[in-house]
Amino acid sequence: MTRSIVHACCGAVLLAGAAGLVAAQPGVPRTSPPAPSSEIFLVPLTGKGAALAAGAPRNITNRDGYDNQPAFSHDGRALFYTSTRDDAQADIYRFDVAGSRSVRVTRTAPESEYSAFPTPDGYALTVIRVERDSTQRLWRVPLDGSTEQPLFPETKPVGYFAQPTDSTWVLFVLGTPITLHYGAKGTGPTEVVARNIGRSLHRIPGTSLVSVVQKGTPPWQLMAFNPVARTFTALVPLPPGSEDVAWTDGRTVLVGSGSKLLRWSRGDRGWTELADYTGSGLRNITRLAVSPDGSLLAIVADPAK
Repeated sequence: MTRSIVHACCGAVLLAGAAGLVAAQPGVPRTSPPAPSSEIFLVPLTGKGAALAAGAPRNITNRDGYDNQPAFSHDGRALFYTSTRDDAQADIYRFDVAGSRSVRVTRTAPESEYSAFPTPDGYALTVIRVERDSTQRLWRVPLDGSTEQPLFPETKPVGYFAQPTDSTWVLFVLGTPITLHYGAKGTGPTEVVARNIGRSLHRIPGTSLVSVVQKGTPPWQLMAFNPVARTFTALVPLPPGSEDVAWTDGRTVLVGSGSKLLRWSRGDRGWTELADYTGSGLRNITRLAVSPDGSLLAIVADPAK
């Protein structure tokens, strides 16, 4: 296997500090056929709750090919994402928000990396790695090129993940049915705590709870999982066909529905339209990520034809 870490891209991350929020919106890795084309857009956010407003989207990838699974650095100055380029290799790239430039972070073959998110100390990335034998596990990849290691080596195939705390994880594990696993410190066995769940796992800001999408009989439900008590609390039914969410703070969550962006805050009866991006050419909004200070939203959508 050939591996390299592009050091020049990592300065802002190394200075990021230990912010509390760790959440990822990975896409289930695909090795074949090639992943469909998708774009990442940045949208400015202002206000909170009922006063939240979303601005005009800016396409930051703007190319044919797969660009997906965005996650902000802890200081909000960079956005990590998965990109498949001419070499058909899925690797992690880093977009500098101020400089509007992307650089490659990983270069591995034949392995692929997906769903990068910086560790709490900012010195490494946690990724889903598709290994040489197609095994999918959660890995810690240091940004200085030092030893990489799988987390929870026996838990596979992992597709998505989030961290309720700095030392605990919840993992979406593929299978029939799909299961939600909980584990601590990245070693030893993991515990199955739910079944038939969706791909969008997020730590709820300011808490040690994780939001989970419970599938089954429609409508799908957004739930809050308490890892300590091993309990789930229903929050709000999701719009039909939508399953990717992102929290702007501990009270307000966003979801895409077609070309529209919807908002729900605790205490609301249902979803409220925040923005309609039909005129901007955004179709089929899926994965979302909010910067730690709540000022930027990353949106994955199909490009206009």
